[in-house]
Amino acid sequence: MADFFYPQTNQALHDLRRTNNKLDDNNDQLHDFMDRQMHGENPDPNEFMQIMEQRSNAKSAMQAQFRLYEKPMKTVLNETK
Repeated sequence: MADFFYPQTNQALHDLRRTNNKLDDNNDQLHDFMDRQMHGENPDPNEFMQIMEQRSNAKSAMQAQFRLYEKPMKTVLNETK
């Protein structure tokens, strides 16, 4: 059973890392938007809404990825006790 678990875990970590990188990129966009606003520019409010929508989608994807692998991880951990 453990041989099957490890490749799946590596894939789960890869997927979570990729989604986390998307969130980091999104945070950079949000900070850039706020910096421009702080320096007196008037950034497009639609850009802010787009950033927030991307952020929400990335967080939902991360939660879905975690839930997808949470059950098999719990099953393996319980079986190894």
